[in-house]
Amino acid sequence: MKLLPLALLFSILPAMVMAAPLKLAFPEHYAPLVWSENGKMKGAAIDLLNIIFRNKLDVETQYNGYPWSRAQINVEKGIADAFVTIPTPERLKYTTCSTEPVFDIDIVIYTYLNHPRRDEILAVSTPRDLLKFILVDYRGNGWLKSRLPDARVVWTDTLEQTYKLLANKRADIIVRDTVNFDYHARDHRYTDRIEKTSVVVDTINIHLCINKTSEYTSILPDFDRVVRELRKEGVIESIVKDYTHPSIALN
Repeated sequence: MKLLPLALLFSILPAMVMAAPLKLAFPEHYAPLVWSENGKMKGAAIDLLNIIFRNKLDVETQYNGYPWSRAQINVEKGIADAFVTIPTPERLKYTTCSTEPVFDIDIVIYTYLNHPRRDEILAVSTPRDLLKFILVDYRGNGWLKSRLPDARVVWTDTLEQTYKLLANKRADIIVRDTVNFDYHARDHRYTDRIEKTSVVVDTINIHLCINKTSEYTSILPDFDRVVRELRKEGVIESIVKDYTHPSIALN
């Protein structure tokens, strides 16, 4: 009789060993946080998640890049387990998110140099003030769709295209996190045509969000604990600085 529990244990172990990895869906082009290069995901988010999952929690992961809209659909349908993003009301319908943000980043206004309405742009104090202007952004941006669903927006497929359109005066404003622009401008691209203003319209908190039906929702308490430890140790700040130094000063 004493052998039965042991036999059951050995019958269960292979299933545990063969459990599917945690599948994360990412946008293909959101450098420096994440991007796809030669079929491999790279970036600050990947570096940090590798430390958390592989080094700290011993969780096997699988990273895949898609157009951002498709990545979100894959998580919603359960094709992927999770993504790292802003927990908007729409996303919270089908995911459970970490308590601790992986990154917290300021959202500021960018405009083209010598914009004729620059004084009006610098006077923006709330997101609703942005409705006076034409914005440019990439498809799938949850912040813009949730905060300003009635904004006038020129939509693009990639982040790089948004900077090109703004630099060519095809829109008035980009509302974007500072980390992304600092990365794209690190070799002085766009800084002669785009102004990074001092107008902060929001601070976004980026979380790990896991499909509610995924067995991996159980790791969230441990995930939060490790994120708190890494933030206290300065690891997260150091990873971001590696991709954005030197940063572009606010005007």
